[in-house]
Amino acid sequence: MQDATLKLENDAESALLPAQVGPYRIIGLLGEGGMGRVYLARENHPPREVALKVVRGLSGNALARFRREIELLAQLEHPGIARLYAAGQDIIAGIPMPWLALELIRGQDLRAWAERTRPDLTARVRLLIAICRAVEHAHARGVVHRDLKPGNIMVDVGGQPKVLDFGVARLRDADEEMTQAGQVLGTVPYMSPEQLAGHNTRVDARSDVYALGVIAYELIGGSLPHPRLSTSTLFEAIDIVRREEPARLRRLAPQARGDLDKVVMKALASEPSRRYASAGGLADDLQRILGHRPVLARAPTLAYRASRFVRRHRVLTVAAGIVFVALATATLVSTLAARHARAALAEAQARTAELSAVNQFVEQMLTQADPELEGSPDMPLRQVLSGAAQTLDAPGTPPRTAGQVALLLGRTWSALGESATAQGFFDRAQDLLDRGFGPDSPESAEARFARVQDFARSGEPSDAIDQALALEEALAHIDAEWARHLALRVRLVRAEALEETGSVEAAIALDRALLAAPLLPQLPDAAVVTDVLRHNLAYALLHSNGFTEAEALIRQVLDSETARLGPDHPQTLYTRKVLGQALHRQGRLEEASQWYAEVYARRRERYGDNHPLTLGAGTQLAAAYNTLDRPAEAEPLLRRALDSRIARGEGDTRDALIDRVMLVTTLDKLGQSERALALADEVIAMEHGTPNRDTLAARNARAMLLLKAGRIAESRAGFGELLRLAPDVVGPNFPNWPVFLSNAAAADLAAGDARAAHEKLEPALVLLQANQGPNHPRTREAIERLIDASSRLGLGAEVEALRAQLPPDAP
Repeated sequence: MQDATLKLENDAESALLPAQVGPYRIIGLLGEGGMGRVYLARENHPPREVALKVVRGLSGNALARFRREIELLAQLEHPGIARLYAAGQDIIAGIPMPWLALELIRGQDLRAWAERTRPDLTARVRLLIAICRAVEHAHARGVVHRDLKPGNIMVDVGGQPKVLDFGVARLRDADEEMTQAGQVLGTVPYMSPEQLAGHNTRVDARSDVYALGVIAYELIGGSLPHPRLSTSTLFEAIDIVRREEPARLRRLAPQARGDLDKVVMKALASEPSRRYASAGGLADDLQRILGHRPVLARAPTLAYRASRFVRRHRVLTVAAGIVFVALATATLVSTLAARHARAALAEAQARTAELSAVNQFVEQMLTQADPELEGSPDMPLRQVLSGAAQTLDAPGTPPRTAGQVALLLGRTWSALGESATAQGFFDRAQDLLDRGFGPDSPESAEARFARVQDFARSGEPSDAIDQALALEEALAHIDAEWARHLALRVRLVRAEALEETGSVEAAIALDRALLAAPLLPQLPDAAVVTDVLRHNLAYALLHSNGFTEAEALIRQVLDSETARLGPDHPQTLYTRKVLGQALHRQGRLEEASQWYAEVYARRRERYGDNHPLTLGAGTQLAAAYNTLDRPAEAEPLLRRALDSRIARGEGDTRDALIDRVMLVTTLDKLGQSERALALADEVIAMEHGTPNRDTLAARNARAMLLLKAGRIAESRAGFGELLRLAPDVVGPNFPNWPVFLSNAAAADLAAGDARAAHEKLEPALVLLQANQGPNHPRTREAIERLIDASSRLGLGAEVEALRAQLPPDAP
């Protein structure tokens, strides 16, 4: 069947309906396709109506596929999959025809349901999660659907999606293949590139993930990723998918900007290795979006994680941030405006009135969430902000006041990670402020700057760079002090965005130029901006082998923050931790551990033992203790962190996963290799078909454990799988990639394969020297292994050159 629709058709052929098929009495025709018909039928024992699928004129292969569908459906029992009740064969019009009785779904197919109900974005995402969970159930049993599309997904009257038509599905690991080489089965617009090309041996769960990505794209964006596929021949379709990239989902649906765009586009990746490994991985990331938690489809930057953290907190927490933003914005605008037009008394009085109006707006908004003022402490933040937005349309509100309120709301939504909503308010603010103050005013420029900041915060660094350059050009034509000051801030954000895109050298050059800018000391908050620039430059240098300069910059930032904020301020403690990391990267582990220990102690005192910041500091300290071969001190820190996370229902988070991976190393160092191996297996099982950087670390640890246990063949196999997975999961610039290579070479050496070890160690050593520095223990370990391999290969000159690279205290 091409589609299993459930609209009863009263056509001329209904008069030719069979009266009975097997034990089922035929009531009417539900649908018809190339392979046969689906009837509405009634069963007496038990009394129920079913969808009876009857297949006619089957060839050998088609009959085999029909029998395979019966076999597969018999294995699947899930609320999101139409149930198989029975199957058999009957003589219809003198011809033997096989049939199967399926659960009757009363509802509409996915596309019709969406058009009728017009669900909001959250409802669409929830439905997608339910569909993915149903497909995940099939994947877990080795079943790949291969023809997922809206017509094969029904939504019943209760809103439950049901996946239908497993007629071209196959068992992932089956010895028998029902599809001939080069044969294409499926529906073209929803088929993965490997399906279109007829590479049936490459079709696996990731092909279904691609189809789910198309379905998600269409459900949210209202269009297919490749609209021309609907009318293309197969060969044209192959060429289109190969040559053309689909438009980003956020371009069709601005509300999908940020995480949702990243998740759907990851599912639509042309290369299977870049997609989610299973429907479950896709469902997990969609669920993270609804829970405002970091998704795996993107790099977890600090700003990104912070925005996810804020979204999970209640209105009063955010309201405090709104007050801060309001005051900071009002102060900056008032200061710049006063300098710009100090002599205009009437203008100053107008500005004062506007500031009073904005402050009154903030006070009214906070009152709604203050129980002592008859507000509601449980009022949803969206309700508070939506109510506040009505102020913009109040009669008599001057454009200047409305524009500043719109800008404030936009910044608030941006801080909450709601970029699409924020951009809408920025549009309104821009229009109002342009009319109220003029397009070249500081107020209008602030609205444009807020847009740049939002793009940077929401994980759109390329858009942030484009918008920043445009704003810089506009500010260059304004001969005013405030414009020059704002331009410096814009360039600071652009430098951060450059680093996010991987343009580290360009970011370093821009940071250096900004630190040397004569205007920097003239800024009202020059000390804060200088510290931000120094921190950004240091962070970039840590990723480009500039360890010594990075350390000096971080120490400057730490001295400044300690003086400005105090030694126990969260920002100061964070910088102390960064200093420890800089020392750690240089191999100065004892010094690093002392800084980590101080941060841990201060956070315990300030926040308590079980606060996430305390637990994170404990994990960092445990990592240093492990490197220093002090596992007895590391274990209680990791146990405490992991137990606390599990107790709070966060046992499956990335932080808990990291704790487990580190605990594997700790147990190994404590001589508890069997427990370490069992824990490594547990972590790898948590992949659920989607490896990530942390489970890769567990695979590395497991292979090393096997090597130490003398199980060399198993170890080499484990490293082989690790090296195969890692490039697709984390890319070639992942810091642990050379560590994986070096450890895999150790297994090669143990097996007596010096040449294979040498081939891995040469690039590993180059990367380790660049990333970790020449004195780091891992660099030294790689040198020693390469000396061993070179000696076995008789490369005497290379051995001597390598010995000269060892630190002076090396044996």
